[in-house]
Amino acid sequence: MTEPTFTAKLEAPNLLVMEVSGKMDSIAMEVALNTLVPVVRDMDHGAMLMRARNVSWPTLGAIGVELRHWGQLMAMIRKVDRVAVLTDQGWLANAAAVESLLVPNLEIHSFPPDQEAEARAWLAELDGVAAS
Repeated sequence: MTEPTFTAKLEAPNLLVMEVSGKMDSIAMEVALNTLVPVVRDMDHGAMLMRARNVSWPTLGAIGVELRHWGQLMAMIRKVDRVAVLTDQGWLANAAAVESLLVPNLEIHSFPPDQEAEARAWLAELDGVAAS
């Protein structure tokens, strides 16, 4: 099992940048959600840039943590209009595409890792999101 890593920081008031790698277990998912809640609290119609490297499918325990925090997750998602996922993992890009279809008012688009400038430009099309 690959050790999970997760970071989240605001680069601008409405631009959250996340780094994710490894396999999320229940403990890592709990830490990730506890990290995200205060960071997105003041966002409104924001955007997320997620750099996902060597991500493994989450454990059942991690999925259980997500389900337990479903209300918080939905509140966070309502604050974000677009998510750009930088990944070269096909399964993750496919999962992002499905989630984009299932979650109302949320656009998720995947980009290869070397297209961060293009991903940021796509996110910057939203009002109030800096392209950095």
